[in-house]
Amino acid sequence: MATFYLLPPRACLEQAVGDLCARLLPGLPVPADVWESVVQHLAHVGGWPADVFLVPRDELPEGDTAAALSECYGADPGDCVIDVSLARQARAWGVSGAGAAR
Repeated sequence: MATFYLLPPRACLEQAVGDLCARLLPGLPVPADVWESVVQHLAHVGGWPADVFLVPRDELPEGDTAAALSECYGADPGDCVIDVSLARQARAWGVSGAGAAR
């Protein structure tokens, strides 16, 4: 069973991580690709399982999220989706039958 983290759009992720870096390291320049660098480092150091996928919301086509995850990332019924927001607590839901809405 795979786990898909449905994240805010990439621009929001870059901004949030950039803001954190600016607060922690004031005066130092923040690299333009800070989000990608952080994710790559965490995946390497953290040893994330191969069946964990980070999916920025803006990388999915409009419409049914479960169907888009199935079509674009190979999500199967029973896979877990962690819907992450910067404005609210994360919500978890499972992918049901092919293309079924959550």
